[in-house]
Amino acid sequence: MGIWSRSQNTSMLESSLTLTSVSRIRATLISAVMLCGLGVAHANPSLVKVEYLPRQDLLCALLPGASIKEEWKVELLARQAEFETLWNAQGPRLMEAAETITGKRFPPEQIEAQLTLCNTPSESFAATGRVSINMRYALRSFTSTPVPMRYKVDTLFHELLHVFLFKNPIQNSRLLEENASEPERVRSHLHLLALQKAVLLKLNEPDALKDVIAIDSQLPGGYYKRAWAIVNATDDAYLGYVAEASR
Repeated sequence: MGIWSRSQNTSMLESSLTLTSVSRIRATLISAVMLCGLGVAHANPSLVKVEYLPRQDLLCALLPGASIKEEWKVELLARQAEFETLWNAQGPRLMEAAETITGKRFPPEQIEAQLTLCNTPSESFAATGRVSINMRYALRSFTSTPVPMRYKVDTLFHELLHVFLFKNPIQNSRLLEENASEPERVRSHLHLLALQKAVLLKLNEPDALKDVIAIDSQLPGGYYKRAWAIVNATDDAYLGYVAEASR
């Protein structure tokens, strides 16, 4: 991710290669409906193990101001099957599409997806193949305006993309260089959000994409809002990031 320089000829060559990659990605996306209609094989659903273990929330609940109400646990336990059903229907398709677009693969090791009610953001621990999904804001017992459960499925996919990009790192990114002045949290999400957008468009999920952008843009700090603004700066801006993730 560091700053690096090139000669004019090298820059022209890289620009040409990037345009070629963008064209390839665009062609892949255009053929999405045909591929989906032909019943492309799904990724192995057992690759991701989703679980909610209330006892693991006990430790964080002991911290000041981090209590977890019993009604939250009751609702999450009652709706865990709803989340898992949605994930089993959508998750393998999302992962398969990411692999198809980039030509790269998720790690073969099982990834643990821990649902949690702790007062912590959803996050990935890419080096250990574990992700954590904060479920508070999907619960009616927690808020009068819960986010759709489908958004939480897309949140899990977002965290899995962190693992994917950790295992398939992007080298010498021209686009990250161009955004060197942006906060690191913004820069670390540019390729990820672009790939997430490409996947949802490939699967003809514009409403899910709209919800992801809208809800992400409300998250504290404004980092996701800014990252989405960069990725969506033009209709094709995201394709450049996807091309770099596909090299």
